[in-house]
Amino acid sequence: MGIFDSIKKTVFGVSYANKLMKSINAPVFVKDFNRENEEIAQLYSRLNNTKDEAAKKKIENEIYLKKFVHDGLSKVYFELKNSPVPYYGLYNIRLEQGGTAANIDFLIVTNQFCCIVKSKSLQGNIEIDNHGNFSRWTKKGDKWSKEGLYSPIEQNRRAAIILQSIINSNLNADLPILSLVVFTNPKATLNFKETPREIEDKVIKVDLLNTKLRELVENTQPPVFEEAFAGHVANLVKSLDTSSKAQKQEADEENISMDTKEPDQDSSSASVSMTANSAISVSSALINVDDESLRKALKTYRTATATANNIPAYFIYNNEEMERIIEAKPRSKEQLTSIKGFGDVKVNKYGEDIIKIINSVLD
Repeated sequence: MGIFDSIKKTVFGVSYANKLMKSINAPVFVKDFNRENEEIAQLYSRLNNTKDEAAKKKIENEIYLKKFVHDGLSKVYFELKNSPVPYYGLYNIRLEQGGTAANIDFLIVTNQFCCIVKSKSLQGNIEIDNHGNFSRWTKKGDKWSKEGLYSPIEQNRRAAIILQSIINSNLNADLPILSLVVFTNPKATLNFKETPREIEDKVIKVDLLNTKLRELVENTQPPVFEEAFAGHVANLVKSLDTSSKAQKQEADEENISMDTKEPDQDSSSASVSMTANSAISVSSALINVDDESLRKALKTYRTATATANNIPAYFIYNNEEMERIIEAKPRSKEQLTSIKGFGDVKVNKYGEDIIKIINSVLD
């Protein structure tokens, strides 16, 4: 190393090129993105085998939502796959620990850091206030309306806690965990007028993803681990992924008879049947795509609570009851009690948590 190089390293630190891994020269996906989504294929199969019109409408709604989300994920994957930063990548990871669970859309692993990437396909004017709360302004006709959003930054934070604990306990190492939220809809606008800098730095549009990755490499401390360590982390996370099990559980719940009596609800509300009134129409899905945020939050809570208490997830609420919550959006336990399927016993057990989830998403 010449005198000039020594001075440059001392003054400016390690260069961008010297922070990149050399054992691989491009992104390597340990768990790859599935361009043909299996869940969507299964839904089409169910649709073709369903004769009930109300059930068909619900399945069509699910297909629309999943295709909308999958298209956004495809855009993120395209950028990540063509990144100039070499790393080990994983798609669709679910990690569980101590009765809690976290879903990760994409995980980037280097010997310098891990980065959790959350994909959001929303349209409208996305606003983040000075407290870090997310909301969305959308225009319906001549009127603008504001909807609260479940914070994707908070979702990534919870995932980071579990991921860091896993790396610590299994590899006895502290690897920095970074976070990015990527908005994929070209019609969405991001309003950072009052956004704290530490949150603004984590939220980007998809076309800036690779520019941001380079920035993360440049601004993060030089790696202290061997490059092989990144591969160990990626394979460890893959081995602990429970996404397939969770998807199977949700599929099983879909097949549960809707008139199953649940042990913790009043006999007057135990019998549940699917009707046309309870199905969500495709047209309403076009307007209320962000109901998916509430749906995901309720599903995450249901799975975590069921796991912690060693009970079937539908004991807490089945899918039909969950859709009623999303439609009614109760703001108190009294309002929740008025929803079919929620007797006093069930509301006393889970009502407070359900109301907190709804308020966190909508406020």
